[in-house]
Amino acid sequence: MLLAGCSAGDAVLPDAEPDPESGEPVTLTFDMYSASVTRTDAASTSEDMAIGKIFRIYAFPAGSTSLGTPLDSKNYTVQPSEADASKPGKATGSLTLYRGTYDLYLVSYNSSTEVPELDSSGAFTVSNGKDFMYTKLEGIVVQPDKTGDNTMLVSLPKPFTRMGAQMVTTVKARNSMQPVTPTALVVNYVKVSGLYGSFVYKLNKTSWETPTATTVADASYSFEKFDSNNTLEYDVTKERTSDPGVLLPVGGTQKMKFDVNLTVKYKDGSETKTSTDSYFATIEKALLPGMTYQFDFSLTFYGAIVPSDLTLAIREWTTSNLTGEDLGKD
Repeated sequence: MLLAGCSAGDAVLPDAEPDPESGEPVTLTFDMYSASVTRTDAASTSEDMAIGKIFRIYAFPAGSTSLGTPLDSKNYTVQPSEADASKPGKATGSLTLYRGTYDLYLVSYNSSTEVPELDSSGAFTVSNGKDFMYTKLEGIVVQPDKTGDNTMLVSLPKPFTRMGAQMVTTVKARNSMQPVTPTALVVNYVKVSGLYGSFVYKLNKTSWETPTATTVADASYSFEKFDSNNTLEYDVTKERTSDPGVLLPVGGTQKMKFDVNLTVKYKDGSETKTSTDSYFATIEKALLPGMTYQFDFSLTFYGAIVPSDLTLAIREWTTSNLTGEDLGKD
């Protein structure tokens, strides 16, 4: 199909005379997929979209293999369900298409402020911290729901697929005899290094493009926001939990290094002292697309709060939780 020049806000118009059957352009609304995703299923990498999140739709003629120039693209926002305002319902936007058959590609950063932007090759370049997700509708027949109407409600048959790995970090003092007892603890940040800086995802694919042999995993990502427990007053043996972050996948032979930066108060005789320092751990651990990981750091303090003993336990959403404190000791 050849297209006449049009702005992004116009309905798709054919270059030749329009088919009399095409009628007026049809505005699409989407009924969001809503089902419980089984977290114990290791193959489950899908996510429902929450209220207020936005996604972008790229529309192509059905069967298109050249995916760098869509017929049109529009942002859609997930609205509350009319039946239960606490749950997602429809997604509204302004994509209009004439009657016909199309392939629709839906992509999101699981964000309420930004969406992925397609480049001229039909690809997206995604960095750490971006929760890239996609789903698609192939061969969808666009036509009004009712005679004389110009709207169509489209039901999404499946949720979005998350392509990154979600990570949460926790930090606490080990709940055992401490050579030097900390009296207060605040996490300044947890920095993860040894990551790839960006990956490329191409439309109509189910995986990332493979990094080239010369691509170096020299990027990092920092967890800097922690929950309300991250205060000097809170029990040092209780966890301080970071906000979740989404990282690009990591291979099992790729070393990740963690820099856990803390401010610690402790007793030195009758005097209370304060130390701000980094504590390090290194581990080889695969981070798989769609999985969620919790990295639990616990510390034992020696001398004048010397950074000498940091242990790490890893919990995965799709495996049995680990309760020991000695996995990955560095």
